[in-house]
Amino acid sequence: MTFHIITLFPQTFDGFTTQSIIGRAIDKKIIKIHFINPRDFAPGKYQSVDARPYGGGKGMVMRCDILVKALESLKPKPYTVLLSASGKKYNQQKARTLSKKRSLAIICGHYEGVDVRVEKFVDEVISIGDFVLTGGEIAAMAVIDSTTRLLPNVITKGSAQDESFAHNLLEYPQYTRPEVFRGLKVPKVLLSGNHKEIAAWRQKESLARTKKFRSDLLKRSE
Repeated sequence: MTFHIITLFPQTFDGFTTQSIIGRAIDKKIIKIHFINPRDFAPGKYQSVDARPYGGGKGMVMRCDILVKALESLKPKPYTVLLSASGKKYNQQKARTLSKKRSLAIICGHYEGVDVRVEKFVDEVISIGDFVLTGGEIAAMAVIDSTTRLLPNVITKGSAQDESFAHNLLEYPQYTRPEVFRGLKVPKVLLSGNHKEIAAWRQKESLARTKKFRSDLLKRSE
């Protein structure tokens, strides 16, 4: 899978692309990450990519003509996502859908935002949550990470089956050594070796955690 990241700040991704699961996926040639800087498509001596908004207002807005030129430089045209606080909320189901794309372009906004006309040239507008970031780079990393780990041979086979949101439920609680820490004990069932009882306990705890922290997911599960 190839990711094309349209960003003014490709250096933001330096550590992200060399560490942990993403670094290994790149080394194994399971994914490629290609950076496109919109400044390379900006005219003039200063290669300005933003301008003041029509109608007035604070901040600067990224120009649609320059972003579209950057996007159209990609041949063949990949599936394209614009990251925006006003987009549809990103979730695990969307991560699965995007992980099936062979080529994915992600546009990272910055400054006060992006000229809304860019939306006419992309396939989807996505938000990773109800909050505002300085730029789309952190959001792009979240999308890359969440889709990459679903690709074959990236993580241990079957590892993603019972993770949070896999079945509209949060994952069951996990424990490891020490067996007792400051009076907090590992549940006896997990030490029993009885896999049937452990599975039942985990299902029960998964439901309990979902009810406690994300009751909205239970409605979807039902």
